[in-house]
Amino acid sequence: MFRNQKILLFAMSAFIFAACGKDEQNTTNHLPVANYTVNTYRGDVNTVFQFDASLVSDLEDPTDVLEIRWDINNSGVYDTPFSTVKFAIHQYSQSGLYFPLMQVRDTKGMTDSIRKMVVVVTDLNNQPPELPIYLTPPNWQTWMEPTIIFKWTCSDPENDPLSFDLWIGRSLESMQPVQTGITTSEIVGQNTVFNTTLSGFGLNRTFYWQVFARDIAGNYTPGHIWRFTTRP
Repeated sequence: MFRNQKILLFAMSAFIFAACGKDEQNTTNHLPVANYTVNTYRGDVNTVFQFDASLVSDLEDPTDVLEIRWDINNSGVYDTPFSTVKFAIHQYSQSGLYFPLMQVRDTKGMTDSIRKMVVVVTDLNNQPPELPIYLTPPNWQTWMEPTIIFKWTCSDPENDPLSFDLWIGRSLESMQPVQTGITTSEIVGQNTVFNTTLSGFGLNRTFYWQVFARDIAGNYTPGHIWRFTTRP
């Protein structure tokens, strides 16, 4: 159990990094820096998630005057107004994948945002899938054709049936799911190799990709973020 949780949190850290983005360009007043922690990134409908934004910072303003607001469901509509209170709690009513968004504002009105991933499962005793292991395309591969076959392997501690989501973006910040519920596989030797094919990648461009594994309990394990570049 501890090993699976470490894998899940390690993989999440890659996603959290990718989800951070500055809202505005730097000026003579420095941007604040958004950051927050969650008491747990995995729970069920009975779990009370506690969000702590006391890690926000700014070069000019002390932390206690920085204002923050929350979009707990990452719906595009903030659930709270700006406030100097740095804590929030929330209990999700349905299992699923959530990306709580927090925005911080300094006294000059400059803002920064960050979102992190929270997984609400149907059974906390069910362990998350293992980390997806990518086979192709290789990391940092160049001269890729506009049609690309993605392949990976993955297993589950309870041998639950798995499905996968493929996330792709031109940058870490822009990564989004482009295919969901992937179950296509083939047997190669003694291994089950999952795969999907995508076309239409622009030439001479760099793309980032990531595979997320989901089991029947709603556990969601992100793989590493890799990149490739298409041919000129």
